[in-house]
Amino acid sequence: MEVFNFIIDSLNHLSPITLFISITLLTAGKSTIGISSLLPPASLMLLLIFSLCLPTYSPIFLWLAAGCGALLGSIMSYELGRFIYRFPRLEKRVSRYQSKINRLQQLLKSKTYCIVFISRFLAVLRYLTPFSAGLLKLPAYGIYITSAISALVWSALFVLIATGVLNITL
Repeated sequence: MEVFNFIIDSLNHLSPITLFISITLLTAGKSTIGISSLLPPASLMLLLIFSLCLPTYSPIFLWLAAGCGALLGSIMSYELGRFIYRFPRLEKRVSRYQSKINRLQQLLKSKTYCIVFISRFLAVLRYLTPFSAGLLKLPAYGIYITSAISALVWSALFVLIATGVLNITL
């Protein structure tokens, strides 16, 4: 319990810019291939952080920080996919995802923007889809806009759940 109280106290004493950057980097990490598996699940992490920060910080502030991080992670995954062929070591590291990447590429060829939007809400696909879009060298403009919209909707859902506006029962 003492550790939990320390975490709550630490979050409440962070400067707004430090908290914004921290949330942005955490959500970017959860949206980036290779980094995501090192962090706890995004849903638990964001709900905990938002619940602890909401008495002090605005829901819009938290929404923007998470949305910016999610978009940043999608852009990094997309760009990594575009440049993977220049780095043979990286190509070997993503080979464990090859079957999922192949299926995503088939879907992306026919329903690009719908798949990119929906993938934001599914854990592993959150970073594999932009990565696959980069491998296919799909137009960055459309991928970035779709990723931005899905990132803002995704982060808004977490803020709504943390504020109690949206209830989800399992």
